Amino acid sequence: MSINYQSTSTFRAGPRPSRCFWPLLLVAVVFPAGSAGQESIDSPYRWREKGFRIGLFGGYHAANRGTLDFGQGPAPIGGARLRLRASSPLSFEVGAGYAPAERWVVDPGLETGPAVVDTLAAGWLRTEIGAQLALAGSRTWNGIQPYATFGAGFVFGVNEGASEVFSDPVLEPFRYDISTAPLLHLGLGFEIFPSEKIGIGFEVRDYLIRLSAPDAFVLPAILDLLESNGAPSPPAKAWQHNFEFGMSIWYYF
Repeated sequence: MSINYQSTSTFRAGPRPSRCFWPLLLVAVVFPAGSAGQESIDSPYRWREKGFRIGLFGGYHAANRGTLDFGQGPAPIGGARLRLRASSPLSFEVGAGYAPAERWVVDPGLETGPAVVDTLAAGWLRTEIGAQLALAGSRTWNGIQPYATFGAGFVFGVNEGASEVFSDPVLEPFRYDISTAPLLHLGLGFEIFPSEKIGIGFEVRDYLIRLSAPDAFVLPAILDLLESNGAPSPPAKAWQHNFEFGMSIWYYF
């Protein structure tokens, strides 16, 4: 009797898995896990593409009147600045601002000691060049870009009043005017970005401005009188610290 082996085909096992199955399964499992891991990494730094900007600023200049208080006083200030990025952390800056200040007219030759005898307008214009050093480079840190500034420039007296107290030509050496004074500045600030093209900066700067005393204030007779009254003697020239607090609005191109 012959046996038909065909009839036993229903009991055969199914086809073996292809040799390509396991590598494909490994790829399907590993790669999604790797992609998910990469997406979970979140850096606090964000790159800033634009580097050229023009801004308007306003603030308060807490002026130092100097020894005997004859210099220009504190005042609001406003102006414009331009910054151009030169490298990742460094931008160059030029700017100008105006402050409608006042000053006290001081008479140092009174027998009772120096005293304020008048108040005058003492507006001034400031021009400066400098640099901004972004502490995080051309990036923001948690949406903020902290930076330092430094520079130099000049202060020019404009709209300065003249007091009747020293109107006599003989008393001209007692008159003070700002004329032109050199300056240096150092500052710290930070900027935030509501949009790609708008930045809002907050700064504090220390302006070192040279203050020159009127010629008569350093005459030997006046210095002796000041000493006898226990008043301080003003130096002929002094670099005064003048702190300024300001806010800028920048437009990026």
